[in-house]
Amino acid sequence: MKATYFADTDTLVLQFTQKLVEDYVDVGVGDLMELDANGELVKITIEHAEGRNILPGIEFEKLRGGTVELEQIDGRWVEYQLVKVDT
Repeated sequence: MKATYFADTDTLVLQFTQKLVEDYVDVGVGDLMELDANGELVKITIEHAEGRNILPGIEFEKLRGGTVELEQIDGRWVEYQLVKVDT
C-alpha cells in the first residue's frame, strides 16, 4: 500500500494496487473508493483528512517526490522532510 498526503488540499490517497480503475463509489463528502473491473479495491481518496483527524503519524510520499514524515505535536501536525544521505 502507498499512502500519499497532499497538504495543499488536505487529501489523503491510499493506493492498494496499480490496476486500472473501472468504477468509482462515492462514500462521503469528497471521499471515493476506486475499483477495478472485478470490483476489487484499487484506491481510496479521503478529503479533509487532517481536518477530520484521519492522518496517522506515519510516513507519506509527497506528490512531487521525496518523502515527508508527519508527527502530531501539541495537537498540530508537524511535517519533516526526509533526506537520504549517502555516507
